[in-house]
Amino acid sequence: MAETDRHENLMEVVKGGTAREVQDACAELAHAWKDAPVESLLALKEQFHKLDIEDREAHLDSALITIAEKRPAPFTAIATEPGHPLWRPTVEVLSLVGSSDYLDLFISLLPISPKKNITDLLKAIGCYSCNKVVSAAGPYLGSDDERVFMEAVLTIKRCGGPDAIKLLRESLADRRRKGSEMSTVLEAVLEEMREEVGG
Repeated sequence: MAETDRHENLMEVVKGGTAREVQDACAELAHAWKDAPVESLLALKEQFHKLDIEDREAHLDSALITIAEKRPAPFTAIATEPGHPLWRPTVEVLSLVGSSDYLDLFISLLPISPKKNITDLLKAIGCYSCNKVVSAAGPYLGSDDERVFMEAVLTIKRCGGPDAIKLLRESLADRRRKGSEMSTVLEAVLEEMREEVGG
């Protein structure tokens, strides 16, 4: 019981303490990774995200990453349920952990996730950089949803390489055929990628 009280006190500090207190409280929560209240911390992260309180969310992310690295089970359980209310912050934390196991998990979720989750999944997949990412994001270049399309473009751009450029060029040709305004976005991205590789 005392442990639960301690966790609750630390969470109160994370919500309302000074920058230094928030940092210390998050460090203590990370240290207590074995029994830290994962769902409560994820709910708090989501609250900070919605309120745009980035500094507190960043400290909390740091604690959650440590907990997820040492005790992944509660995170993966939520991540495999796209309808879970804490799904978004969970996927974000796992993408920051950076394990390639999670990349495979995110890719496997793409076909079974509701449309509203696709942008967050693409964002998570975009934390990695390999051909697997380019292949997974490629089909979303044809999306009519502007946010999904933009996230797919950014994900593929971050990976770079010949496969990425080829896919973006194909998408550009397709968008031009359809007279889509999105073709200007693709032109700009391809131009940037050409400059990065020096021609």
